Amino acid sequence: MRLRSAVNLLNGTTGAGVLLALLSGTRLRRGRDGILVAEGYRRRVPPATCFTVGSVILTRRPAAWLLHPDRAELFAHESRHADQYALLGPLFWPAYWATCGWSWALTGSYGARNAFERHAGLAHGGYRDLPLRRGLRRVAGGGLRAWLATAPRPRAGGGLRAWLATAPRPRAGGGLRAWLATAPRSRGGGSPAPR
Repeated sequence: MRLRSAVNLLNGTTGAGVLLALLSGTRLRRGRDGILVAEGYRRRVPPATCFTVGSVILTRRPAAWLLHPDRAELFAHESRHADQYALLGPLFWPAYWATCGWSWALTGSYGARNAFERHAGLAHGGYRDLPLRRGLRRVAGGGLRAWLATAPRPRAGGGLRAWLATAPRPRAGGGLRAWLATAPRSRGGGSPAPR
């Protein structure tokens, strides 16, 4: 934990966290494992109860609330973000916001498919694991994936040659369209094979 704190101090992210804490009128307290807790954050952005910058956790609540044993999982979640800052330094910010955009595009939530939040523990950070948006579920759940799920399976140890031997054969001269017409169809949920 000392190494993480030293790295975040050297890469400037903890300095940015302390500066943000001071500019936003919070009070800095010493937390566990080399983490500083800035209590009483009042800005509207971000709307989260807690967020981390370097080795500084900014929270709308008192530091004692975050450090209470009942919230050990939340503290661990935010501490994992400090680990991520130690790994990426200032590059954490563009990488995090890019994954927020990716998550929002897929689910409508900034955290559900965010790789950084998933690594830190979704549920521990107060996030829910959401399904893909309706239109994306159809694409992801059908098509090639559905066809592969119904494709014949070779015997164990048969290898690629055995699998190819079980694949349907098109009529002579039929081309790709004829071959696709012989492919097994998905049973619900997927897109039908082209005709």
